[in-house]
Amino acid sequence: MNGEKPLNQLKVLITRGKEGAKDLSSLIEGYGGVSEVIPLLDFKSYDDPREQSLLSSLHNYEWIVFTSKNGVAFFLDHLEKHKITASSLPAKFAAVGTKTEKYCESHSLSVSFVPDDFTGDDFVWQFISEIHPTGKVLVPKGNLARDVIANELIASGVHCDEWIVYETILPRESIGKLKDAISGGHIDILTFTSSSTVHHFMRVVEKYSLHAEIRNLPAACIGPLTKKTAEEYGLHVKICPNTYTVDEMVAEIIQYAAEDKDKS
Repeated sequence: MNGEKPLNQLKVLITRGKEGAKDLSSLIEGYGGVSEVIPLLDFKSYDDPREQSLLSSLHNYEWIVFTSKNGVAFFLDHLEKHKITASSLPAKFAAVGTKTEKYCESHSLSVSFVPDDFTGDDFVWQFISEIHPTGKVLVPKGNLARDVIANELIASGVHCDEWIVYETILPRESIGKLKDAISGGHIDILTFTSSSTVHHFMRVVEKYSLHAEIRNLPAACIGPLTKKTAEEYGLHVKICPNTYTVDEMVAEIIQYAAEDKDKS
């Protein structure tokens, strides 16, 4: 049909948090798809039992490493709560990823190191080989974030502490919405942007015994870890772009939809 868009009425489940969901939804709808936005992630401040100890030694860290925008935001919230300004800290700041770097700089944190590749493993290798840290390193993070950076730094002889500044939760209001969307057949393809979105999705599936309803649904994932998590649950990952962005994921969804249409 002339004028038909590549995702013509394809119903795409968007599970990422509210902030990122808007961008992905606009992309999907711009290509003619129908976005079913049900955020399966939300974040709230976490009171780490070690907080007072970490705060008392905050001025002793040589580096503070941020792995996400949330890590930056909640770290700054904790500082503000204790009337500490980031500018008073002698530490240098490192960021894993350009988005985290830009978020730091938008909050007046000057970033001194960003790795070429945006995984924890690559960060540690490049950080140690180029920076040669001799002092203590602090990693503010979420409760579900991997501990690869801390473990690798410690294994390399670097003192590293982790500070859990926020926790990832499943929004209560999304549980019923997801159940209705799945049971009502309102989804043609699943999208996941983190392992946490997969875990929360499957919590709802298991709670309401919706395995039969999702059995044949294809999934699109960003990143190999997200893909691995989805496949461990038995989900059918058909799309996982080499470049870990929503733009690339949508491009591959369009390609998948075209190939699927040719088969039918």
